Amino acid sequence: MSGILGCLMSTPPGWAQGTTTSLPSASGPHTGEQARTQEQVAASDAVITIHGLCEPAKQSGTDEQSCTTVVTREAFEKLVDSMNVTNKALSQETRRNLAETYADYLTLERPAVQAKLAGTPQFAEVMRWWRLRTLADMYRGGLQAQFARPSAAEVHAYYTEQLPSFERIRVDRVLVPRDPGKSGEEKNGNDRALELAQAARERIVKGENPALVQRDIFTELKLDATPVTDLGTLGRSNFPKDEVDEVFSLEPGQVSKIEKEASYVIYKIKAKETLSEGSQTEEISREIAKRKFSDAMRVVNESAKPEFNDTYLGPHVAPAPSPHANAMTSPHP
Repeated sequence: MSGILGCLMSTPPGWAQGTTTSLPSASGPHTGEQARTQEQVAASDAVITIHGLCEPAKQSGTDEQSCTTVVTREAFEKLVDSMNVTNKALSQETRRNLAETYADYLTLERPAVQAKLAGTPQFAEVMRWWRLRTLADMYRGGLQAQFARPSAAEVHAYYTEQLPSFERIRVDRVLVPRDPGKSGEEKNGNDRALELAQAARERIVKGENPALVQRDIFTELKLDATPVTDLGTLGRSNFPKDEVDEVFSLEPGQVSKIEKEASYVIYKIKAKETLSEGSQTEEISREIAKRKFSDAMRVVNESAKPEFNDTYLGPHVAPAPSPHANAMTSPHP
């Protein structure tokens, strides 16, 4: 039973894997060539043909070898659409693997029915679980579809409200490694690093090339692999919270104070821009939809408060965070 529950709880409704078949994740839209190829198949054409499998109405007294079960394109797409509650575009590989899995299930249906499994208590409990999960997934999918296309006014309001998040700067960074020594040497090493950082900032303020300043620092410290100073174009999320406001307040040509990170860091702003609303409409729409969906789900979840018996179920264990969950797309070593 645990294996069945594991499958049920990890696989979306109707997409349970067969013993030899796996279903890849939904991917982007079909290429034009794939779409044109599929359009060559009429709605009434067969996309799955199972020879030797009688349809239920023909099974009794019928020569199995003469039986054929046919799934048309229309029937197959109706099945796919009914399960694809989030309306994701499916790759051709996904459709193929689903068709092969569906054929496996159709083949196994007859012996399972003959074994009278459909009348067992276990089947009833499994179907009850699937009913609950399918309804939940369909409700979530319906909300996602409802919120998928925010209005132009909503997009504009979000853009205005979150305008700082669309600011971008092109920046040079010069860093001076800290803590080059151990114990008693550490303070002396840090003092020396700070002196180098102060001298480096003065040179950059005077207009010297940050790349040359960075090279000289690493030469002085006898370090290899001098880091690249041009970090390209970055947004606010690329900087520590205690630095971001100061760095983004600078104008092109200005130099930051010495920032204390894993290394001493100095930034020089090369260019500054704010991304246009038009260029960000798609991303903003996704964020608005995500926010609306989260708000709607919060209302539903807060309307019912489950209580669990820890003695029987054990204490709640929070899922381990993804290794990238708190990772910041950061220029910092």
